[in-house]
Amino acid sequence: MSQRHIHKILIANRGEIASRIISTAKKMGISTVLPVTEDEAGSLPARQADEIFIFDTSNLSDTYLNAQKLIDVAIKHQADAIHPGYGFLSENAKFASAVEHAGLTWIGPAPLSVAQMGNKLEARKIAEKAGVRVTKALSGTIEEILNNQAKLHYPLLIKAAAGGGGKGMKIAQNGSELRSMLEDTSREALNYFGNATVFVEEYIENPRHIEVQVLGDQHGHILHLFERECSIQRRYQKIIEEAPSPFVKPELREKLTSDALKLCKEINYYNAGTVEFLVDDRGNHFFLEMNTRLQVEHPVTEAITGIDLVEEQIKTAMGLPLSFTNVDVIMNGHAVETRIYAENALNDFSPEPGTINFIRWPEKRIARTDTFFDSSTEIQPHFDPMLAKITAWGHSREMAIKKLTASLEQTTILGVTTNLPYLREVLKTEAFNSGETTTQFTTLHKEALKRAIHPNGTDKTNLLLAGYLIWVLNFRDQNADNLFSRLGHRRWNGHYNVRFSEETFSLAVTKKMDKTLQWSVNGQPMDEIRLLSFEESGMKFIIRNQEQILSWYSLASGELMLGTGGYTYRLKPGFMLSAKSHLPESNPDAETDIVAPIPGKITSIPGHKGDTVEKGSPIVVLEAMKMENTLSAIKGGVIEEILVSLNEQVKAGQLLARIQVPQLVQSHQK
Repeated sequence: MSQRHIHKILIANRGEIASRIISTAKKMGISTVLPVTEDEAGSLPARQADEIFIFDTSNLSDTYLNAQKLIDVAIKHQADAIHPGYGFLSENAKFASAVEHAGLTWIGPAPLSVAQMGNKLEARKIAEKAGVRVTKALSGTIEEILNNQAKLHYPLLIKAAAGGGGKGMKIAQNGSELRSMLEDTSREALNYFGNATVFVEEYIENPRHIEVQVLGDQHGHILHLFERECSIQRRYQKIIEEAPSPFVKPELREKLTSDALKLCKEINYYNAGTVEFLVDDRGNHFFLEMNTRLQVEHPVTEAITGIDLVEEQIKTAMGLPLSFTNVDVIMNGHAVETRIYAENALNDFSPEPGTINFIRWPEKRIARTDTFFDSSTEIQPHFDPMLAKITAWGHSREMAIKKLTASLEQTTILGVTTNLPYLREVLKTEAFNSGETTTQFTTLHKEALKRAIHPNGTDKTNLLLAGYLIWVLNFRDQNADNLFSRLGHRRWNGHYNVRFSEETFSLAVTKKMDKTLQWSVNGQPMDEIRLLSFEESGMKFIIRNQEQILSWYSLASGELMLGTGGYTYRLKPGFMLSAKSHLPESNPDAETDIVAPIPGKITSIPGHKGDTVEKGSPIVVLEAMKMENTLSAIKGGVIEEILVSLNEQVKAGQLLARIQVPQLVQSHQK
């Protein structure tokens, strides 16, 4: 195997993984070129790269999914290698082959390995040949699967043959659910992966998702870097990962790593990869799939081994042999990682694109943060909603969890809804702390977690009003356009109106003593406030004998954003309210409108004009941020009109369909 030196890498990706690759390339003295959309030209990775190329469009098919375009950009910028990161074309065998045929170095495994493991049916066959146990499964056309379903035991897990990352997976509990789920998964598979082939396998109830990190060179050496547990998931996608697994004992670790290496040797695998298994409560393990790329959760493995996986990827691609063996790899301590997403955990984790106005990441001394922004930014609807990964390491699992909990408490994101409150509560649960982490974790604890993270209530409102009062008494902005922000409270004579959650509150200071405030809301006395500090983006005070820390950000309009518990709350100061401010009149039709909650593409229209539908019936399917969102009827009635077409791009707030409800029709007639 001849060695090839790499001088410049084109990163065929974006976001935090692009920043991650750039970091290691700089350390190795290798230049980088990063293709970006116009919206991303000022992003953190774009600023870190040595060169950037700006696409003339933001369409995925013409940017990060356009193999030839990426190769052309690499050649134009005189790059001699391409790193695909993860997602997009990272597991596309045709892209890997095209890169090599263009005379460039592919920083990944052989294209043949990518193809073999990229098709889940082919991967199962190879695993069986290597002596690795798999679950019982059925493949073929949808009709063939339906005709042979009696050969398997329900529930059945439906998957895309060319898929990965949990996209499109569904569980059928019986035959009546199977057909529609097969059709839905096939459609999603075609949209996501360009291949509509699906298969089903027997579903293992409440398993653990455990994977083995492998690393090989082009000289026939292959080794493992222990296991990671990735069982805590929503929508079959991981949100918390850790290494090592709290469930795996030395005997099981030996079986898992041995099977992972057997599979790799069967296909002469090299570069970084991950062999994934499902493990039942008795410790039996079954091959799930292999990812022929760097994993999102690779930081936890780096934390416990001290090995830079991106550096090893680059060295392997250059033809260098591994400089260590499995004997040299020592497991040190424990690491836990959380993925922060722009999503609403109270609304089935639906993605939430929008503007992030203020960000504060945790101190580097307690956690590693992988992200693509360090200041205000726009979260685009056509990309995955992941904002960052935060990883904490400790000598023990208990210490790692403690540091991660502290790091999430330090993290502030104002402007979009995120899963921060949800992650904070998961880390507090007794089940997580005792290592009871299975793939059913989020389902088993769904209601308790929902109650824990609910953002509203009287106590929360009173806390926010106290925060508003502190802000209004202390904030001065001499550069502001409005008089209120420049002069603050002095022109309001101790009375301050504010609007929050569609209600206007009248606040008043009844007594002020140094740092202590006595105050009222709508004439009712409130608990005393003792101010501890007021700074550029945060405040600290005591109310009801409890210390409270709130983040704040004032928009140019004067609207105040307050952050607490991982949520963003918006309050409108009195000067923004007209004297006759009142709630808008209710519109009965609004209850029957199907409106796009976020920008996206219409991928399916189950409803048809004239159909009689029940509450909860699917009307339109909207794809946004790599997720399909089924928009259903809020009330039963008749579909009056469908206002969109298949594959149409829609905007947030756009009316998609209308349902005529008999009771509302009668009320209008009266």
